[in-house]
Amino acid sequence: MNKKTLLIYSKNVGTYFSASLIPMILSLVSNPFIAKNMEPEDYAIVGYYASFTTLLQPLITFYMLHYYTKRFYELNEEGRKKLRSTIMKALIWFSGIMFLVSLTGLIIYTIYFNMESTIPLFPYVLMSLMVLPLGGVMSLTTTDYRMSRRTNAFFKITVSNGVISVLLTLLFVVWLKWGATGKLLAPLITSFGFFIFCIYQYRDLVKIPFDWSVFKQMLLFCWPLTIAAMLGFFSNGYDRVLLERIGDTKELGYYCVGLQIANYVHVFQSAITSTFQPDIYQNIVERKWDKLFKVVAIQVLGVSSIVGVFIILAPFVVDILTAGRYLMAVGYTRILVFASVTSMLYYCLSQITIALGYTKITLINKVVSSVLMIMVYGFLILKYQFMGAAWGQVLSYLVFLLGNALLLFVFIKYGKYDSKNT
Repeated sequence: MNKKTLLIYSKNVGTYFSASLIPMILSLVSNPFIAKNMEPEDYAIVGYYASFTTLLQPLITFYMLHYYTKRFYELNEEGRKKLRSTIMKALIWFSGIMFLVSLTGLIIYTIYFNMESTIPLFPYVLMSLMVLPLGGVMSLTTTDYRMSRRTNAFFKITVSNGVISVLLTLLFVVWLKWGATGKLLAPLITSFGFFIFCIYQYRDLVKIPFDWSVFKQMLLFCWPLTIAAMLGFFSNGYDRVLLERIGDTKELGYYCVGLQIANYVHVFQSAITSTFQPDIYQNIVERKWDKLFKVVAIQVLGVSSIVGVFIILAPFVVDILTAGRYLMAVGYTRILVFASVTSMLYYCLSQITIALGYTKITLINKVVSSVLMIMVYGFLILKYQFMGAAWGQVLSYLVFLLGNALLLFVFIKYGKYDSKNT
C-alpha cells in the first residue's frame, strides 16, 4: 500500500471505529446502572430469546444484502439503484411474511416441545423477533453507505441508532425498572423509528417497478447462504437453548452476562470488517490475490490483539461493567471472547468463498459441521455444563473454518474454477 492508500484506510478505519465506539462507550457507561436494575433471570430471558436471532434473522432477511454486495461492483449506478429498489421492497413484504412464519414456529416449539421451560413466552418472544424485519431496510442503508465508501453518512446513522437505543434502555430499565421487558422494548422502538427514517430516505425508489427477475435471481443466489446462516445457530445460539433445559435460570443469567461482555469485542471486529469488506470483494473481482491476503491478515491480527488485551483485563472489566454484581461471569467471559478470533478467521474465508461464487460450499459446510456441533455441544454441556457450552462456541467456528477450507480446496482443485473468468 502506498501512503495515500494507507491514509485513506486509516481515515476509514477511524470513522468506522468511531461509529461503533461512541455507542459502545455509552453502553459501557450505562451497563453498571442497567446491571443494578436487572436480575440474573432478566438476563436469562433476554439471552435466551436472543439465541434464536441467529436461527431466524437469516430466514427473515434472506441474506439479500449479500447479493447486493456481490453485485455492487458488477453494476453501474443505474443498475445499483434498480437492485436497491427491489431489495428494499422485498425487505418489507417478504421479510414480513417470514417474520410471521418464524413467530408461529417458535410459539409452536415452546408450547408443544418445551412445555417445562422456565422462560416466559409472552411478550418476550414478540418483542425479540419483531426487531428483525424492522432492521432490514436500516441494514440495506448502512451496507449501501459502506460499499460506496460514504463513511460520514454511515457514521451519522450508526451513531444515532446506537445512542437512541442506549438512552431508551436507560429510560425503560433504570428509571421505569421494567427489567427484561424494558431491555427488549428499547431496541424494538429504535428499530421502528429508523425503519420509518430509512423508508423516507429511499422514497425515490418506490417509483421504480419491482423487478421479479432480479428477485428470483437473488433468491437463487441467497437460499444456500440463508440456510447456511441459519445453521450458524449451532455455533451461536444452540448453547443457550440446551442450557435453558438444565433449569438453572440464575446460572444461565451469569452465562448470558459473560456472553454480553465478551460481545463488546465484536464491536471492534465489526468495525474492522466494515472497513475491509469492500476490499475483499473488489480484490477478488480484480484478481489481486496478494492484496486480498494482506487485507485478511490485517483483520485477523487486529482482532487477535484486542482479544489478548481483553483476556488480561477481564476481571476488572466485568467488575466495572456490572457494578460488582456479576463477577461469576468472568470465567465465561474469558472463554467466550476467544470466539472473536475463531469467528473472524471463519468469516474472512466465508466472504472469500461467497465472492468467488461458491455459495453452495457455505451450505454444504454448514450442514455437515452443524451435525458435528450438535454432538460436540451435547457432549460438552452434558459433561461440563455452562463451561462446556462456552468452549463449544469457540470450537464451533474452528469446525466451520476447517470444513470451509477443505471444501474450497476440493472445489478449486477438482472443480471448474477459473481465476481468470470467474
